[in-house]
Amino acid sequence: MEEKKDFVPDKYWYDSIWIYVFGFIILIFLGIVFYRSLNPEWKQYQAQFKKVVEKKLGPEVARKIDFGIKQIWNPDIMGPNVADRCITCHMGVEIKGLEGEDVPVVFRTHPNPDGIMDKHPIEKFGCTSCHGGQPPALTVKQAHAGKGVRWLWPVYTREMQKKYKIEENRLVMIQINCNHCHRFDKETPGMDYINLAKQIIQEKNCRQCHVIDGYGGNIGPGLTYEGDKSHELFDFSHIEADLEERELPKTVFTWHILHFENPQKVVPTSIMPNFGFSHKENVALAMLVMSWRKVKYPVEYLSNPDKYYTLKLMDEGRIKAQEIELVPRVSTIIKQDTQKVDKGQTANKVELGKQLFSSKGCNACHALTDQKLVGPGLKGVAERRKKEWIVAMIHNPDSMLNNDPIAKQLLKEFNNVRMVLTQPVNIEEAEAIYEYLKTIK
Repeated sequence: MEEKKDFVPDKYWYDSIWIYVFGFIILIFLGIVFYRSLNPEWKQYQAQFKKVVEKKLGPEVARKIDFGIKQIWNPDIMGPNVADRCITCHMGVEIKGLEGEDVPVVFRTHPNPDGIMDKHPIEKFGCTSCHGGQPPALTVKQAHAGKGVRWLWPVYTREMQKKYKIEENRLVMIQINCNHCHRFDKETPGMDYINLAKQIIQEKNCRQCHVIDGYGGNIGPGLTYEGDKSHELFDFSHIEADLEERELPKTVFTWHILHFENPQKVVPTSIMPNFGFSHKENVALAMLVMSWRKVKYPVEYLSNPDKYYTLKLMDEGRIKAQEIELVPRVSTIIKQDTQKVDKGQTANKVELGKQLFSSKGCNACHALTDQKLVGPGLKGVAERRKKEWIVAMIHNPDSMLNNDPIAKQLLKEFNNVRMVLTQPVNIEEAEAIYEYLKTIK
């Protein structure tokens, strides 16, 4: 008779339990993935949109709407491999009758202030070329570059503007993208912030120290394509505390705002003057420099395309750097006022000197007080120096800095930053500036 063997329990029975548990978890995970693949986020938005249309415009209109993934493809703006899919969720942008406040923002008809949409039709320009964001994305987080998504060109929303302390209840930062095509306009309707910044650039003669649009001085960094610079090129180490205290995002845009606010605090070695700009001016200037990018749009999209082409030729070294005018040349004013000076009208000579002091960029480095900027303050300079010395310094600073002992000493005192002339100053103009400086006592 066969002996009965003793039962030996399985020592690894608990492994089976873990396998069952993990198998169940994987099953749930696959179920979620399968459900989401059948019910993506954009389908939920389209279902909500259908209800809104039925309520506002009636069931007949709702039945005619073509649902599914929508996209605008324009290789001239987006490139050959990218499509703009914003209208998959923002389905009401071109449907009349959805303008009311009772319609959720995501489904509203796109506004048309001053006929802007007539000049920029959605089927041609898409959405992201103006509003920013990630064109192919089909989720809100990815498309809008939400928290945790690293995207260099997020959607410019009112919520984003509030982070930068822009309290206006309208889209302002969108003007950054608008200026890609309107860079060489002196003024562009609907772009008040950018227009303000362009005016400041002219008044402060920033080209005295910076290369902008291919020409200018080399005291400061070139700014022609400032908007293309990588985040890693900006040092935030001196403003970390400010970012935290003022609850500002750590972005290049913030860096520029704070730099215009207080250059030396952001870059301790900077010799850029603190002009005391208002917050709106700081934001406007930051928007302007962030808009300076190398664009590749066809000429029909560009305002003043000949100036973009001139800049391209300068980039390629095919022509020498030259001025791309944003304002009428000051030479016309100078010629007229010089004719008045020749008639012996001293008052006109002082007025001419005042205009030249600004147009030649002297005010970018010299204050009319005792304050030291890039160069010494000029209050009472006509009493401290002889006329011949001042005129020579204005007319030919290189020769003076190389040979005159007083000029050499000043050069050492001001960190060996040489006085440069981005525009030549003749003897008559130098004497006119001297006459103006005589009045600053």
